Amino acid sequence: MDDDSVGQTADRTDVRLLNVPKVAPAHYDRNFIRNAVCELRFPTIFEIEDQRPPSGFWRTLRKDFPIHSVLNGVQVGPASMAKANAHQFTSKRSRWTVVLKPSSITLETAQYDSFDEFEAQLRTVIAAAKHTIDSDFFTRIGLRYINTLPCRPRDVAGWVNPVLVGPLVDGVFGDVDVHFQQIRGTTDCGGYLFQHGLGVDAGPGIGKEGYVLDFDFYREEVGVEDALATVRRLHELEFSMFSWALGDRAREYLAAKKGAIK
Repeated sequence: MDDDSVGQTADRTDVRLLNVPKVAPAHYDRNFIRNAVCELRFPTIFEIEDQRPPSGFWRTLRKDFPIHSVLNGVQVGPASMAKANAHQFTSKRSRWTVVLKPSSITLETAQYDSFDEFEAQLRTVIAAAKHTIDSDFFTRIGLRYINTLPCRPRDVAGWVNPVLVGPLVDGVFGDVDVHFQQIRGTTDCGGYLFQHGLGVDAGPGIGKEGYVLDFDFYREEVGVEDALATVRRLHELEFSMFSWALGDRAREYLAAKKGAIK
């Protein structure tokens, strides 16, 4: 792999892979993350619809996620019309949430501090999954970060990589209500979906204020024992692309201490 890029690798096909500058891991006092989610999909287990969660799953989670509730009528999968019951497990201060569905487990937080902390929580979730999914592999692992940059339509210059917002900065389209782009591509670890823009409703609690940078990196058919290493690689790819997507003002915001004047 090229030492100066991430996602690019020699390939015998003509498929071009994600090729953005590689960035070393970093921790900031502040971030733009409004939602961080890891989804682990597995072959469907219909018994999960029962009112009581699988005992092995619950026993593994209950120390860190003691609050349990049943969610009714949850969509089984992204492409499915079927509805089913799901089990939600929440941490004591409601900062972390795990949802167990018949074909997937998700770990989610809206108060993200660091990947190390996220990985520690995910390790517990994967341990619980081993007692539950009756499979030695996940059909798909996805890692998604939804970021919202605090800038208005006329202020995107400096906040976002000019490659992404050139026409907005130049005023080619005038004042716009919505500016949105969706990009799907391939990496050396699977695939990705990158969505960005203004006036985008990115989900509950995200709203349409600010400029949204939404990254969803994934890999299919991953052994359970390889799950954590795969998520680490997905995070490396995501963080490098996130850094590439930022402008200088966004970098200054991240580098400033909490409470500092913007």
